[in-house]
Amino acid sequence: MHSTGQIKQFILENLTRHQKDIIKASIHKFGISRQAILKHMHTLISEDRVLAHGKTRDRFYELKPRVNYSKSIKISNEFSHIDMLQNQILPNLKILSKNVYDICEFSIMAVLSNTIDHAKASRIYYKLFVTDYDVHIILSDNGRGIFDHIKQSLDLDDLHVAAIEIAKGHVTSDPENHAGDELRTVVHLFDKVTIDASGLCLSYFNPNKDWTSNVSSHQKGTRIHLEIKTNSTRKLEKVFHRLFDKERRFIRIPVSLVRTAGEQVSSRQQAQCLLNNISDLQSIEFDFNHIDLIGPAFADELVRKTKQKNNSININWINSNKVVDVLMSRAVNRLT
Repeated sequence: MHSTGQIKQFILENLTRHQKDIIKASIHKFGISRQAILKHMHTLISEDRVLAHGKTRDRFYELKPRVNYSKSIKISNEFSHIDMLQNQILPNLKILSKNVYDICEFSIMAVLSNTIDHAKASRIYYKLFVTDYDVHIILSDNGRGIFDHIKQSLDLDDLHVAAIEIAKGHVTSDPENHAGDELRTVVHLFDKVTIDASGLCLSYFNPNKDWTSNVSSHQKGTRIHLEIKTNSTRKLEKVFHRLFDKERRFIRIPVSLVRTAGEQVSSRQQAQCLLNNISDLQSIEFDFNHIDLIGPAFADELVRKTKQKNNSININWINSNKVVDVLMSRAVNRLT
């Protein structure tokens, strides 16, 4: 027997993905009647947690936002992103639990500081959208896109390689003044982070530590979308401790990002895209999630060039199938 709380929680957690068929999805999940599910839905509506739109046949539902606030601000000589954060943004987030509020405060400040330091933007836009279930923060500017900035600063071959560098972490275009830890930290604080710039979309899904890249319609400037559940138990200090305590010179590289259009992972050029800025690392870990097959030339180049750039580095790989294991092990054994 399913409790009222379980059914209502399922509706709230799945409503965004099932606005038009949440009743059907709930019936399938719990095996109870349509009338019973509608009773719980009407309760959520009366509690002011869900909004209903349209008539019976075309009805759809959405979570009622507790916060829905946005603003566009011109960056002038008098502009202060600290004042904007303290006086405009944070007062709208006071309804959040302390741990989620702390995560949002740190992350918004980090993104805004990077925008001021590097984007050369004349305008910043932000949107705050909070429901009982999740928090969405969108920060956008009209400056030079982050991928293009990284590409030019690090003298990389193309924007796609710049996106890979961001996914690897520890990337900075100004090593004399920045350690490159801010964006890496923000990425690990949220459930999902999406970065759109220069026609590329780079996303990180925290629950399964998975990176994806796709084409984006966003061309001018950079748009960063941060998402976290309102009941998240993640804490700022614990993430800091995990990322920075006993800091090892280690990175994990998502191999799937070398594919720009779902093509096979088989060429030496693809391998080379992954191996920028590894000379000072102690250990490297190639993540083969979403990769079913690699070519022998790719495996050979991945291992050979890694060792050429850093002969003392320790090479590991994860999320690999038997074929990938055979080719990677063969490449490592040939060099040892």
